[in-house]
Amino acid sequence: MLLEEMMTKLQTARRAILAVAAVLVAAPLRGARAQAREVGSPGSGGGASSFIWARNETEFAQALQDGAAQRFVPMFDSRTTVTLTKTINVAAPDGASMTWGANGNHAKVQWAGPVGDDMIVFHGTKGSGSRCLYFEKFNLNGNGYAGTPCGSCLKLSAPDGDPGSIYKFTLRDIYTAYGTRGISLEGAVFEGMCENVHGENHREHGFYAKNTNVGQQNPGIVSNIMMVHPNMSRNLGAGIYLDGVYSVNVLLGGVVNNALGGVVATNGIRAAAFCNGENTGESVFVVPSNGYGSLILFNEGSTDGSTRARKFEGGQWVDVGKPMLYLLNRGAGVVEMNGHVATYGGALGSSAVRVIK
Repeated sequence: MLLEEMMTKLQTARRAILAVAAVLVAAPLRGARAQAREVGSPGSGGGASSFIWARNETEFAQALQDGAAQRFVPMFDSRTTVTLTKTINVAAPDGASMTWGANGNHAKVQWAGPVGDDMIVFHGTKGSGSRCLYFEKFNLNGNGYAGTPCGSCLKLSAPDGDPGSIYKFTLRDIYTAYGTRGISLEGAVFEGMCENVHGENHREHGFYAKNTNVGQQNPGIVSNIMMVHPNMSRNLGAGIYLDGVYSVNVLLGGVVNNALGGVVATNGIRAAAFCNGENTGESVFVVPSNGYGSLILFNEGSTDGSTRARKFEGGQWVDVGKPMLYLLNRGAGVVEMNGHVATYGGALGSSAVRVIK
């Protein structure tokens, strides 16, 4: 009888332990500012965890800022869905040489702030270059045509030149939509990779890059940017707009139905290869200057000769782009090799459609 009682108590205790364990496993882990009392949250005194379920913009912003200040890469709970009413500015840490930033784990971020303000900005720290920003797996919605669109959904900004640069960065699996611009790089932002980044339905460009302080003592030059499978489509500007920026490679890009063209490179582009553009402005590539040598290699365009970018205005659709006729509109010296244009629909067999304008 005594043995049976002991066995019963033991089984009851085991069930209690399993119940507690199940609750702990099911409970979301959140960051220090999200809920500091939870065991295992950063800053809580327990074991550090970078798995954060931010419930509002304050918690979300604090997690991004902690990642930079403490030089680690917080990972968000995939259920994270927040609305921003103001820009999140994150200062790049001085001289960081190991990865920092954030892994969104497919977090969803919506803009509800003033028109034209940026959503998330990583900015260089004047007087010290910062390496190894790592930012991936985010969905950034800029609030649509009908709302008050943000400026850039994501911006890397280093306007003070090399002493405040951001370099050796990685942007990966980022989806932007319905802002003024998707991803922007400005100033001394260099030696970085943009892999599987998306920008669609923006009022201007899907991806935008520009230099700062050109001709001054502290120029900020965007350079050595490697873009692998960017998909920049259905924008009212260009898919990719390089505003005086030359040193960019675009590989395996997709640009569809942009108003100004798929890739517009005002001062040349180092190389673009194995890209596809469809009904995307008059030309898939617009490269009016050779820069330091521009190569447009093994790309394809396709057109029906009539589809063009449009926007909804005054209760109706308004054309804002031209039908596509060419793969490349080029300046002197720009090299094109092994590209072609496929025609279908009304453009099938049209002599007006060709590779070079």
